Amino acid sequence: MLQDSNHDLVHALSEKNDALWRYRNHYRKSSAGCEQCMNLWQALEADDEKHVRMLSEEIKRHMDEGKFT
Repeated sequence: MLQDSNHDLVHALSEKNDALWRYRNHYRKSSAGCEQCMNLWQALEADDEKHVRMLSEEIKRHMDEGKFT
């Protein structure tokens, strides 16, 4: 079993990836015609892309330091 802190990082990364998929494959399509909604989804997508990078880097750091247990 993963250490709690590592599980939390992996879980958060999974949640952010799921959200990105929903923004790209569902939410933007269903909000076609509403410029404000499209802008909202694009802004949230950009934020979550940043969060995915941050989480991935932290997981890699844990692995490189032998802390991913």
